[in-house]
Amino acid sequence: DLHNKMNIPYAEGSFWHARFGHIVTYGAGYYSYLYDQVFAADLWQGCFSNDPFNRQQGHNLRHKILIHGGSKDPNKCFEDMLGRAPSVQSFSSLYGI
Repeated sequence: DLHNKMNIPYAEGSFWHARFGHIVTYGAGYYSYLYDQVFAADLWQGCFSNDPFNRQQGHNLRHKILIHGGSKDPNKCFEDMLGRAPSVQSFSSLYGI
């Protein structure tokens, strides 16, 4: 048993391994965060990097992406905003890849 090998105490009858939520869910959460950064970098580079306070681009962001919540395919929202499919290029250049 893992708890004996690693000297991790637990209460008999409990599911001690289920209490390590950060071990079970951390990887998925971390990679989801990185995936979100791909889209954020692409939107930033494509719409806001030259003028972060561009009123028209802010309006477009609200009405082409944010207003839909989860009711519209995110890829379609992104394509409506940028006029093209998402690209990893902006994210890659952000990290020097």
